Amino acid sequence: IPYHDITSALQDKKELSRYYKTLNGMWDFKYYEAYYNVADEIIDWDSIPAPSNWQMHGYDKPYYTNINYPHPVDPPFVPDENPCGIYKRTIIMEAEWMDRESYIVFEGVNSCFYLSINGEEIGYSQGSHMPAEFCITPYLKEGDNEILVKVLKWCDGSYLEDQDFFRLSGIFRDVYMLSRCKNHIRDVDIVTDLTNVWGSVLTKGEKDVQIYGSLYDDDALVEKKELINGCLSLTLDNAKQWTAETPNLYTLVLNCQEEFIPIQVGFRTIEVSALGELLINGTPVKLKGVNHHDTHPRQGHMMTLDDIHLDLQTMKRLNINTIRTAHYPPTSEFLKLCNEYGFYVVDEADIEMHGFTTMVTGCEYQAYHQDWLTDNPDWEEALLERIRRMVERDKNHPCIIMWSLGNESGYGKHYETMCEWIKNRDDIRLIHYERANMVDNPDCFDVVSYMYYDVYTVEKEGSSEDKRPYFLCEYSHAMGNGPGDLHDYWEVFYRYPRLIGGCIWEWADHSVLRDGKHYYGGDFGEDTHDGNFCVDGLVFPDRSYKAGTLEAKAVYQYIKIELLDGKEGRIRISNLHDFLNLNQYNINWNLMVDGKEQMAGLIHADVAPHESKIFTLNYTLAKECQFGTYIDFSMVTREDYIWAAAGYEVAMVQLEVTEVNVNPVLGLAVHNSNSDYPVILLDKKDELKIQCGSSVSFTFDMNLGYLTGIWNKDTNLLAENAHISAWRAPTDNDRNIKNKWGLYQDFYSSWNINKTFHKCYHIEWSKEEDHTVKVSIAGSLAGIARSPYAKYEACYIIDGNGAMKVDMKVNIHQDCIWLPRFGFEFPLTKDMKLIEYYGMGPYENYRDLCHHVKMGYYSSTVEKEYVPYIKPQEHGNHINVKTLAVTNEQGIGLKFNSLDSFESNVSQYTSKQLDEANHSFELGHSNHTNVRIDYKVSGIGSNSCGPELLEQYRSKEKEIDFTFYIRPIIG
Repeated sequence: IPYHDITSALQDKKELSRYYKTLNGMWDFKYYEAYYNVADEIIDWDSIPAPSNWQMHGYDKPYYTNINYPHPVDPPFVPDENPCGIYKRTIIMEAEWMDRESYIVFEGVNSCFYLSINGEEIGYSQGSHMPAEFCITPYLKEGDNEILVKVLKWCDGSYLEDQDFFRLSGIFRDVYMLSRCKNHIRDVDIVTDLTNVWGSVLTKGEKDVQIYGSLYDDDALVEKKELINGCLSLTLDNAKQWTAETPNLYTLVLNCQEEFIPIQVGFRTIEVSALGELLINGTPVKLKGVNHHDTHPRQGHMMTLDDIHLDLQTMKRLNINTIRTAHYPPTSEFLKLCNEYGFYVVDEADIEMHGFTTMVTGCEYQAYHQDWLTDNPDWEEALLERIRRMVERDKNHPCIIMWSLGNESGYGKHYETMCEWIKNRDDIRLIHYERANMVDNPDCFDVVSYMYYDVYTVEKEGSSEDKRPYFLCEYSHAMGNGPGDLHDYWEVFYRYPRLIGGCIWEWADHSVLRDGKHYYGGDFGEDTHDGNFCVDGLVFPDRSYKAGTLEAKAVYQYIKIELLDGKEGRIRISNLHDFLNLNQYNINWNLMVDGKEQMAGLIHADVAPHESKIFTLNYTLAKECQFGTYIDFSMVTREDYIWAAAGYEVAMVQLEVTEVNVNPVLGLAVHNSNSDYPVILLDKKDELKIQCGSSVSFTFDMNLGYLTGIWNKDTNLLAENAHISAWRAPTDNDRNIKNKWGLYQDFYSSWNINKTFHKCYHIEWSKEEDHTVKVSIAGSLAGIARSPYAKYEACYIIDGNGAMKVDMKVNIHQDCIWLPRFGFEFPLTKDMKLIEYYGMGPYENYRDLCHHVKMGYYSSTVEKEYVPYIKPQEHGNHINVKTLAVTNEQGIGLKFNSLDSFESNVSQYTSKQLDEANHSFELGHSNHTNVRIDYKVSGIGSNSCGPELLEQYRSKEKEIDFTFYIRPIIG
């Protein structure tokens, strides 16, 4: 953007430029179902904002498909019924603009458009995510001028834009005009190392003009030079270096006649070491990344500047340092802000042809080279043009460290042509294309890239003889509840030099928000769609957090703390930063005993990047505790950043002090040495009732073997029978394994656990010598048409004080697949909404999704435990729970304890309700509070589009021995 003076150029806010005129705003609009229906003269115009997508304003419908094209695969042809949107706007040309050259710029239009000015056709452009610039000087007149834009939903370029997102149309990025001097600068190419800036400038016009280059550090002039033959060379011996952690920027202002053009300059280098490490400024870095789509629940693909700020600020707060622009170039403003906030960017071309894999017989079809347009000579220029437009527009941004040649487009000779063109144009940045692995990663690609490989395969690659950096451009699919395998990946990434990291798929859930409800694929009557597969982000559509969001923050954090000697308080702190010292932060610590703070302190850790130091904490330990002794650490910023204020917590760590004896008996409810026997009030064929004191009693169904009642006087705290179960509502990451667990697609390959029948083989009761009553039950669980997958013996031991010990021994069928979970369900009355527990919290957590939480005492409610995943699924679990109380507002309820620990889940919905609802707004109201007390719940993983759940997180034991205690709380 050219500015009229140095002051506005240094501020670099385009609205300050006299040479900039925004055309954003309301346009006249007319929509047609097919382009051939467009009237010669349009009278009854509607109106629509630009930028926007017309499907978000009631025209046509949003269309979500991942792989399949939303039209036949017959390149270069598209359907004759090709919808069309006509945009019209009148602009006023002032006299001072008429003596200069005028340009109109469209930053993004899907899929193609024809431009007319004052009735004259000016030009055509396609390539949805790249700007189109037209010189319109000869077509303008002083005063009113009419701009007409004809946008088609599809064009031949649509075959190159088969990205996994809602297919939306229209002018969706900024539109503006520029006023330029006759001999203006038309291109700038800036290259840096750690001390030098080299630049070359091309001008428009025949006349030689003087051009000056001035380098500024903020507002301070560092050096000024006149360009010789369009070339510039500046040296700064003590230049501040640019990295994602230290985004130091200078501004180079080029002055040509009355125009001042600012360009962000970052002093940095990009190299690869002999070990395959990615080196930024000579230092090995790890890429803690995420894939970013332009998506907004109300605006579609239109992202305002505030939206971009929010995304980047939030990513920085989550310790993300890398963005892959999946799968197209972002706006220039996005990249400028990446320079400022500090991100490494993998800039990806607007190329994807995934639908060629389904053009014949479905996903199993293996498209041959000749099927792909990347081997078709007629498409070579179309592909090269997209690469050139990306590189030429974005070449000056220091944040970009890799050029990516697109996504999921097979492999053909044109990829080598594109690769060669980039290497001749830019020999500094690395070249990336994941599908190069189809042909064993030719040497022209600088990075070996894969998607969704499992941890074991990635670890093998760490010791490969190929010494190019190894990069997971997509991993840990963040669909729904999850991902749950991030920590395991990063244990491996840190272990091997050539494993440079990866980008989580993906940043934000895609949805369309209407009347306060979120919709996804299939909700708009699409002929082919992929359901909620687009709801796959680390954050919700409004950018609020999930457990997976915080898990990514915890795994990506830049500190590691290890306890060397709990008794003496010796710890080792390792700095995982690549460039920053830990003295940028305050590290607060608290000694927590049974969830209560005993001592606290502050560490000023002067630890250099990639270094470790040992520190000693000054505290005194108790001899024993009831639940556990832990040291909590919180690392907070000491100063303000553009992404967070001072005091923001960037990392947290909890370490268990095992030198303190844990004596959980102190908190157990069973005290039976001096108590009376419970009274057997009723013993008949159908029911057994056991009275404990004046208030508490228990009832059992003597036919079915259920615990049917836990009574406080005349009130049954159970809304339904308590029962043993193994089912959970499948998460999105269970979308594959659920077909072996439950009866969904293939009746013959499933254990049908979601259709379980309970069988009671035997039930009896007896008085024991320790003044307790024992109810013994033998039974089984079996899916419909299947042998029992579990046979169990359960003992309920009840003392005179109203405490119950539940002791269960289970044998799982040797051929049964690993289970979703195994434990008890206690459906309590609806008023039981208050929760207190000691365990992992406060957010939901699972065996592999637990690095964002800490052991502690927490209070919650049933409503707070609910997580509003757009497609309902399993949620709200807590691991390592020692004690749990669920009560109503009068303090009446149940308390669960364990000598060891259990997993708990308190929900207002049953697994069946969650499983059967397709959207969160379909759940309605629940009739009770469902409490799960589980021996084990399987982890989450990322198998929605990734590897199977790791073995160590599966509930796969064939023999289970599980004990816990229940005590009614009578207020």
